[in-house]
Amino acid sequence: MKRALYSLDDEEFMTLLGRTDDVLRRRNIPYMFVGGVATQAHIANYLCKTKGTTLYDLANSPEFRVPDHLRATDDVDITLDPRKISKDPSDVKIYSEIIDVLKEIEGDDIYASPSGNHVVAIKVERLGKKRPVFRLGLDKEADSPDSEVSFNLYYGPGDTNNRWPVEMVDFERQNYFSFFDTSKRIAIPFSHERNVEINVKGVEQLLATKIARAREKDWTDMLLLHRHANESGEPLDIERIGEILCAADSRYHVSNETLINRFDKFKYLIK
Repeated sequence: MKRALYSLDDEEFMTLLGRTDDVLRRRNIPYMFVGGVATQAHIANYLCKTKGTTLYDLANSPEFRVPDHLRATDDVDITLDPRKISKDPSDVKIYSEIIDVLKEIEGDDIYASPSGNHVVAIKVERLGKKRPVFRLGLDKEADSPDSEVSFNLYYGPGDTNNRWPVEMVDFERQNYFSFFDTSKRIAIPFSHERNVEINVKGVEQLLATKIARAREKDWTDMLLLHRHANESGEPLDIERIGEILCAADSRYHVSNETLINRFDKFKYLIK
């Protein structure tokens, strides 16, 4: 069944992200939103700075089209650093803690939306250590399969997707924990009454990851991030992106030629 696609201007989606951040931080579990959510967060932050307004006002402006800037998604990618729970990555305590996190995200079930104009229902539809599912409701019960959001949870360098190309697997394994050192806490001005704070992968690290993956949607995201960063007066550190991509592989001690070529393509596209 096809699920709804959410972007950060959707109040039920933003409520879920805010709840996730709140629970993980209170439990002292380092995390980052990565992938599409991180991309949307950086772009939304740039947009609000450029336009001098809130995401809510932008989304409700007849002169602004959200889909032109924020690519909607039906899943949420989260990288976790479970070493605060246990040094042993196979320890069942890690997964037990995450199951408790998921239950706590649902919590009392009903929450005020970021604008304060709605109530949001959050329900755990499926518990799981890797791909749990939530259902959301805006001013209604969270009872429709059309409103489901999946979480993709990653626990460490060896926790990679089998469908990824080998260069992406090597890239993720080499950088998994170091990317936590450059994660960024973003306070997105959702409305005049409230910012929504979440932790996301740093923008240069996010760009490097997207260049490494190089799917069609990644190229679209790269160009959007580059454009909005420039327009906000906070241009990307292109040299730093290159350093990340061209670093010698930890196993073979040579740079990956595929990643270097993709970085060259990125530089050509943004000229």
